[in-house]
Amino acid sequence: MARLRLLVAEANLRKGILLGIAFVGLNILDARLTGTTLVLGASELNPIAATGFGSSMLLKGLIAIVIVIALLFFRRGNLLKWLSLGMLLIVLWNGLAIWSWS
Repeated sequence: MARLRLLVAEANLRKGILLGIAFVGLNILDARLTGTTLVLGASELNPIAATGFGSSMLLKGLIAIVIVIALLFFRRGNLLKWLSLGMLLIVLWNGLAIWSWS
């Protein structure tokens, strides 16, 4: 219980939550764009996601939420900035691929 109070009292919690929301949203957008690119004939580059969950918005969203909760609980919210930036680059890459094929 004391750990939970420390987490809530953390000054960067608001920033962590906003970055977490961005990370989850970008993961869901990535799943949507991945599904679109797969329909257009592309292939999934991530071998783990190639098993079928790469385009599942629900599953990717849930996995992202678990990651955000774990990072905030263990007070590693600063990693969300880099994870969100990485997901933004992936989303931009998928968007560029779809735009170039249209």
